Amino acid sequence: MSSDTPTSGSVRPKAGSGLDPRLRRAQARHAFAILVLPAIGSLIAIGLAVHDGGVPAAALMILLVSYMATYAGITVGLHRLFAHRAFETTPWLRAVFAVLGCMAAQGPAIYWAANHRVHHIRSDRDGDPHSPRIANGRQLGRWEGFWHAQAGWTFSHRPADVFAVTRDLTRDRLLMWINQRYLWWVALGLILPALAGALAIGGIQGAVLGLLWGGAVRLTLSYHFTNAINSLTHMIGTRPFGGRNTSTNLWPIALPTLGEAWHNNHHAFPTSARFGLAVWEVDIGWWIIRSLEAVGLAWNVRRPLPESISAKRAAAAAGMQVDDDDRVTA
Repeated sequence: MSSDTPTSGSVRPKAGSGLDPRLRRAQARHAFAILVLPAIGSLIAIGLAVHDGGVPAAALMILLVSYMATYAGITVGLHRLFAHRAFETTPWLRAVFAVLGCMAAQGPAIYWAANHRVHHIRSDRDGDPHSPRIANGRQLGRWEGFWHAQAGWTFSHRPADVFAVTRDLTRDRLLMWINQRYLWWVALGLILPALAGALAIGGIQGAVLGLLWGGAVRLTLSYHFTNAINSLTHMIGTRPFGGRNTSTNLWPIALPTLGEAWHNNHHAFPTSARFGLAVWEVDIGWWIIRSLEAVGLAWNVRRPLPESISAKRAAAAAGMQVDDDDRVTA
């Protein structure tokens, strides 16, 4: 990756209100590529499925496995482990989660974590990179805000200074090595499903189907479900903990986001490894962490005390202003 790529973690914005022009151009190229190219590939995949009268079961399995693996990289790795240090694990497993997260093509681990920490620091206020409420000091209308939070912010946001916001992560030499080779992992995330398709379905046709379903369709789904947390879960849903920000819980997308959609819970307890706080709140990311803890591969797993959960619920129900506890661990 070239040194002017906005997600490399190697370039800081120039002082002042604007970004370095090189940074801005590289940011726009990355944003365009991840929004448009997988969408085109997804349309081709659907067109082939219509033409052929269906999708091979092996292609759907490749999609499922690749989606679950890379989305675990997002929610367990980039979000809970790196952005919030909600648990600790071994160096090799940190590396695995970082690589899987990079395969989702939403930027390297440190870039992703830094932007998310800024989101908590400035949630729904000026400086929040992807709030549907405000951008660049200007209040946004409903549909403009939805577009900004869903996709527009990736073209225009000011990348967080990773050396200021994520000092703890930039000191991790292995993580920095992975971070600087971001495009390698994006490419690997496309090569592996193509190889799987060639083996499971056969030949060039199988490789193409593996690439389309395990690459393009998977990236389209993970991109929009992740950004739905920025948009929809700050616009519609329930707010059992209230808070200064507009975060909500949105159960219909809890399953495909592996628990990310319990976003109001997360803002109430941001350093918790568990987002689904009620028994019925499906949180696959938490189940993964809990399984790792059970076999000794995760420790110092943070979770809120039951009395803290009850106290915040009661305060919110009584109409009291509840502290969002938007602290991050830099």
